[in-house]
Order: sequence, then structure tokens, then C-alpha cells
Amino acid sequence: MSHIQLHQLCKTYDQSTFAVEDATVSIEKGEFFILVGPSGCGKSTILRMIAGLEGISAGELYIDNQRANHLLPSQRNLSMVFQNYALYPHLTVEENILFGLKVKKVKKLERKKRCEEAAKLLGLTNYLKRKPRELSGGQRQRVALARAVVSDAPMCLMDEPLSNLDAKLRGHMRTEIRQLQRKLGITMIYVTHDQVEAMTMGDRIMVLKDGKVQQVGTPLEIYNKPKNLFVATFIGAPPMNISKATVDRMNSQLLLKNDLIIPISNEEVRQIKSDTVYIGIRPEQISRGKGESRDVDFSVQLSNVEVLGNETLLSFYIGEDIWKAKWLGQWPLDLNRQTNISFSIEKLYLFDGDTEKTVISPAWNETVLKEVLSVESR
Repeated sequence: MSHIQLHQLCKTYDQSTFAVEDATVSIEKGEFFILVGPSGCGKSTILRMIAGLEGISAGELYIDNQRANHLLPSQRNLSMVFQNYALYPHLTVEENILFGLKVKKVKKLERKKRCEEAAKLLGLTNYLKRKPRELSGGQRQRVALARAVVSDAPMCLMDEPLSNLDAKLRGHMRTEIRQLQRKLGITMIYVTHDQVEAMTMGDRIMVLKDGKVQQVGTPLEIYNKPKNLFVATFIGAPPMNISKATVDRMNSQLLLKNDLIIPISNEEVRQIKSDTVYIGIRPEQISRGKGESRDVDFSVQLSNVEVLGNETLLSFYIGEDIWKAKWLGQWPLDLNRQTNISFSIEKLYLFDGDTEKTVISPAWNETVLKEVLSVESR
């Protein structure tokens, strides 16, 4: 059995609606596992149930092969880093780091040794005698991490720990936390609503919506093979372009409201059960100018152009829907002129118009990609 296992885990507060419903997943030892989703999706509730801070309404939780539903938090052998860091303002950095060890009555010499090691690891050696109010946001975050490190717990739970930091510091701390997890080899379960954090930090991701698990997989699996429309639009920046289309089975094509026609194969038509589909294309898959034989070409009037230095985001209407294109380089195009753009049909996603489940997604060879990454890392 895996290090941590959730089996049909449920949480309800009023016995009629579920904050979490039938969450099932196995988290391996030493894995960096991400819970991601919009506010109110149940990700923090799952984390708190694992920690023992929330009761479990139904289902089972196993930690190291032991059923942990009714274990006290102190019996679960884990540490936790909260969103607000939860530091004691009247204690020094050193006292904050060692607070948990004092409660556990760890010997003084051992406490000092662990504190020095954690402070050195996280660059806090020169701040041990300061109070939290004398520290920056990033330094307070490191103190909270150091407190988790000195516990020597094999599992660490983190509840949106970077949400209070500015964008630049958040990017820096992402790298630090990931490196720390790899160095210590601990199992880390990390809650975030930021899909960039999920994509860049996690070994695997669980995407949640309305208390239900939508998909579990590696970042590349989630990005390239989303199981439904929600996952496809939630993961990716900018999000996937989506429009509803009617299926013309007789002519093997999809019809959009603005008279855009997308030809598809007879085999693809047979895979579509509904009379309507949602078509999806990633902004980075839309090119400038006319494409090749299997490409869809169309002319649009740009509604907005954002030149971001090394890339440009362009917005335009497809029917009533706003689409975006993401091009490398600087393209300060005129908003009043028509622009020819195209995308390959091979890159198109199709989602069932009724169930919103993925019907067709572009071919993606994970084995080849892993081999390429392996060669590049040598």
C-alpha cells in the first residue's frame, strides 16, 4: 500500500451536501503531490482531514498502512505549514522553530542541533534572535518551513503557503520549497489555487471542482490529456480557447456561429455522440498567416494586443467568444486591421456538448517526451 491512501473520502457539514465527495487517490512515499482547484473546491478540507484537523464523514484514510480516520493529529507523524505561517509574535525565530520540539520534550542538545541544521538549510542563521515582526514575508515563510523541517516528520502538508507573497518572491519560494523537498526526501502534499504552482512544482496533480476529483496525473498528463472541459480550461495560461459547435455528420464538419467551418474525419464524427461539441485550442497553437493543408485558416479583427516583451497575447472574437493567441516575440499589431491566423486540426480538442467529457484530444507520446528530457538532463 502507498504512503498515504484516500479511499472514497467524504466530508459533509449538514448531512445533505458534500464539501468533499468520494476522493480516492494513492500518494507515494517521497512524492510532491498537489491539490489544485478554484476557491471552495475542497482542497484545503482534504488536507485538514489528512492532518486530523477535520473529521472524516465517510471513507477511509490510511497513513503507512495504518487506518488513520480517528488518530489524533499528534499521532500522524506529520508537519504542517499554514497559509498565514502561524508564528508566535512574542517568540524569537529560534523559539518559533523549536516550539514543537519543546512540546515533545526533545532533549536540549538535540533541539539545538536540529535548529542549527534547519537554519543553515533555509538561510536563517543570522535571524534566529529576531522576532517575526522584524522579518520580511519570505523570511517568515522560511521560519514556518524550518519549524516543519526540525520535526523530522516524513510528511509535510502545506496549505497555500505562498499566497501572501508578491509574484517575484512567490516564484523564488517555489524553487526553494521544491529543492528542499527533494533534498529531504519527504512526502509533501501541497494545496494551491495557482495552476502555475501546480504545473511547476508537483510530481502529480489532483484537480478538484465542487468537492469532486476531476483528474489525477502528472502535470504533462493533465495539460495534454485533460479528461473534461473544466480541467482543460483550468490548466494553462492563458486558458484554452473554447467555443460551442454543431456537428454536421453528413459533411463531416463542425459549424461555429460565425460561419467558421472545421472539417473532421469520418472516424472522428463517429466518436462524437452528441449533436454539439465544445471545440478547444490552446492559445500557443494558433499561428499567424495561412497554414498547411490540415490547418484551419480565418481572418479576425484584433480586440486587444498585449506585448509582454518576449511574447505577445492577442485577443479576438470567434462568434460571441473571446479567443487568445500566444506568439513568441513582439507583435504590436494594429487593432483596426484584419489579421490572418490559423491552427492545425491535429491540435484540436473536442468535448461532448452534454457531458463536457473529452471526446478527442491531440496525439501525445509521453514515452518519447521522457526520453528527450532524459537525454537533455545528462
